[in-house]
Amino acid sequence: MTAESAEKSDTIQSVVLALQVLETLANANGDMGVTALASALDTTKSRIHRHLRTLVSLGYISQSELTERYRIGARLIALGRAASGSADLTSVAQRHMRALRDRTGQAVSLGQVEANGIRILNTLPGKMPIEVGVRPGSLLKFGNSAQGKVALASMPEARRQELIPETIAAETAFTITDRAALMSHIAQVAECGWATAPNETMLGLNALACPILNADGEPVATVAIVSLTQYIETPPQAEQIEAVREAAARISSELGYSA
Repeated sequence: MTAESAEKSDTIQSVVLALQVLETLANANGDMGVTALASALDTTKSRIHRHLRTLVSLGYISQSELTERYRIGARLIALGRAASGSADLTSVAQRHMRALRDRTGQAVSLGQVEANGIRILNTLPGKMPIEVGVRPGSLLKFGNSAQGKVALASMPEARRQELIPETIAAETAFTITDRAALMSHIAQVAECGWATAPNETMLGLNALACPILNADGEPVATVAIVSLTQYIETPPQAEQIEAVREAAARISSELGYSA
């Protein structure tokens, strides 16, 4: 190996270790010290310490004056938010929506969380003999759609209270119009992580939705399969739930979310 190639190799290894330090701190449950970091990354304390000093000086991590332990810094948080905001939701979700459609055979919809409900951004037709779905541009309500319910369930309690009106209009005879009953139902959705709305928006129609989260863990969108109630039952098949859940998790991950 030449001197130049050896120098490049050392430089690359330094970059790799610096990124590993950032990832380890970002995924830690609390602050970490030099010894814990060195052990986690299988390297020496002196080598870790050099990288920590550099990252602190750049603002990517910070050090507690009291414990001398390290955590991620404001600059890294800002960088993550910028990266999350620059990701185009529709482009990121497209291949995962296609995989979900191919896996379940059902139509797939992608919705964006807005102040008044869920705006459908994109749809993929299913493979069923009778085609059903939701048109792009449609605005689904929070209280009577699977997409709206699962978005509410992913929000803080105070935000839910703001978005659920005192008087709820019935779209069909199956719409939950009692506010207390709807709040209780949303709490159940929060526990399981998915929602359906059989016959609640339109008779004979059902959807199974999961939330898409951004880097801050906030619900910014939903992904759902949409079909007739005979194909998405109540409760849905375990395979359908797992398929939608995995698609939502993959899209969230690409938007910067880390569970």
